[in-house]
Amino acid sequence: MSKEKAAHQVLARKYRPQGFEELVGQPAVSQTLANALTSKRIHHAYLFTGPRGCGKTTTARILAKALNCEKGPTPTPCDECSSCREIALSSSLDVLEMDAASHTGVDDVREVIIETVALAPTRDRYKVFIIDETHMLSNSAFNALLKTIEEPPPHVVFILATTEVHKVPATIASRCQRFKFRPVGPEPLAEYLAGIAKKEKVAVEPEALDLLARAAEGSLRDAISLLDQCRSAGEGKVTVESVREMFGFVPQDLLIGVASALLARDPKALAGWLKKIYEEGVEPAQLLKDLRAAIEGVYLVKLGAGEPVDALWTKALAGASADGLGFLLKRLNRALEELRYGDSPRLALELGLFSALEAAHDLGAWAARLEALEKRLAAGGGGNALSPAPSLSAPRPALAPARDEMDESEPEDDAESSASAPVAAAPGGAVSWPALVDAVSKEKIALGAALGKARGEPRPGGAYLIQFAKAFDLDMAKRSAAVLESALARLAGRPVPLELSLGAADAAPVSDIVDRGMPAPATGADAPPGTRWKDIGEGASEGEAGGAFGGLKNAEGVFGGKARIVKKNTP
Repeated sequence: MSKEKAAHQVLARKYRPQGFEELVGQPAVSQTLANALTSKRIHHAYLFTGPRGCGKTTTARILAKALNCEKGPTPTPCDECSSCREIALSSSLDVLEMDAASHTGVDDVREVIIETVALAPTRDRYKVFIIDETHMLSNSAFNALLKTIEEPPPHVVFILATTEVHKVPATIASRCQRFKFRPVGPEPLAEYLAGIAKKEKVAVEPEALDLLARAAEGSLRDAISLLDQCRSAGEGKVTVESVREMFGFVPQDLLIGVASALLARDPKALAGWLKKIYEEGVEPAQLLKDLRAAIEGVYLVKLGAGEPVDALWTKALAGASADGLGFLLKRLNRALEELRYGDSPRLALELGLFSALEAAHDLGAWAARLEALEKRLAAGGGGNALSPAPSLSAPRPALAPARDEMDESEPEDDAESSASAPVAAAPGGAVSWPALVDAVSKEKIALGAALGKARGEPRPGGAYLIQFAKAFDLDMAKRSAAVLESALARLAGRPVPLELSLGAADAAPVSDIVDRGMPAPATGADAPPGTRWKDIGEGASEGEAGGAFGGLKNAEGVFGGKARIVKKNTP
C-alpha cells in the first residue's frame, strides 16, 4: 500500500528538499542558517520573503527539523528520528503551521498561537510556529501577535513566510531576522530538472528543459510540476514540440518571421505572419512575451552585456542595431500593458506590432542632424544645415516612406536647400548690396525687408557697414548677426567683419496719427464747419507734450519718422 502511494506521489512533493544542502538557488540563506545552528545563535523570530515557489516554507520546515532533531540543534538533521519524520509529514505536535490566507482574524491568532505559546513543547526541544502568507493577517491579528513576537518564551521560535513583505507591519518585521529568497535562475532550474528526470527515467531533450525552466519564471515548485505534467502527457518522453504545444510556446519560425518583418518594416509580410499565428491559435500575450524574450537576448549581446544566444536569432537579427532593438522592446512592453487592460487582445497585438513599423528607428539619426543644424547656425556656416548626419541606428531598408514623412520632411528639406544655396559673388570679391538683400531675404523675410530700407557700404580695412533708419530694425539685425555674416562671407568668398549702426534716412515717413481715424487737415481753415482744430504736435509745452502724448517721442525713436498729433476741439 505504501509503495503504491509513493508511486503516485507528485514530483513536487517527492523531491521537496529535506536539508539545507538540497536548497536550490538560495546559497546565502542556507549558509547563514547553517552557521547560526552550528554556533547555537538561534533567534526567536525569522521572516522569510521572496516570490512564490522559491523555497520559503520548505526552508521553514528544514529549520524546524534542525532545531528539534534528536542530534540537534544541527545544520544537518538526520531525517530518521521521530521528530524529523513527523515534521516532514506535517504531523508534529510541536511544529504548528498556520495558513494566514484562511486564518486572517484575531480569533485565529489567539486560538492557534496566543493560547498555546506559553505551553511547553510536548516532546521536542522547541515549539515552532510557521505562519505562511503572513501578509494576509488583519491589522487586529498583527496587533495581537506583536507582544508575543516581541517577548516570546525561550522555547518558542516563530517563522513567518510571505510573498509581499511590504504588507507586513514594520513593528512585526523589525523584531525578526529577515531572509530574502530570490527567484531560481534558469540554469540551476534546468540542472535540477535534469537530475529529477534521470532519477525518474524520463527521456528529456535539453532544449525542452530550458523551455520548462523559462516557463517556471524562477519557481522551483512550478518547474517540477511542469515536468511532471509533461511526463504524463508524453508517456515518459519530453520533447521540445510537446512542451511548446502543451504550454502554448510560439514556434521559432513564427517568432523569427515576425521579428524580420518588423526590422524590414514590411507591413504585408507582418500581416502574413500574423495570419499564421492566428491559425495556430497562439495567445497574443504569449507571442509578445516570447518575442520580447528572444529580442532581449540579442539586444544585450549587441550592448556587450549578455551571454551568447541561439544562433538562429543571432543570424536573423544580425543587421539590426542596439538602438533599433531597444525601440522594438519598448513597443512590445507597451503592447503588453495595453493588452493587460484592454478588452480586445487581437486589436492590442496588431496595434502594438504595426506601430513598431514606424520610422522611429531613426531617432538617433534625427537627433544627430538637429545637433549638426544647431552647430552650423551658431557658427554661421553655410550649406544645407539639414544634410543627413551619420546614422546611429540600423540602415533604413529600401521601403517607401510613410505618407506623413513625405508630406512633412521633404518640402522642409527643399526649402532649406534653396534658402541656404550660395549666391554668386560680385567681381573682385566686392559685396553687391542687392545680392546681399536677396540672399538674406531667402533665409529671413523680415530681416530682408529691413535691409531694403537700410544702406550698406564697405569700410576701410575690409569691414562692411549697414545703417538702419529704425532702432527696431537695428535690434533685429543685431539678433540675426550670424545670418548677415554668413551671407556676406558667401558673397565675398571670405569672412567679412560686420558693423551695424543707426543713421540711414527712412524710406517712407510714418503715417500721421489722427483722432478717430479722420484725415489730418493741413491748417485750421480746412476744419469742418462748427469745429476747431488744434495741432499740439508742434509748439506744445513740455508738460503738455510729455503727459498723455509723451510716449510718442519714444515711438519716433523706435520706428523712425515723425508723428503729428491732431486733436479735435468741439465748440
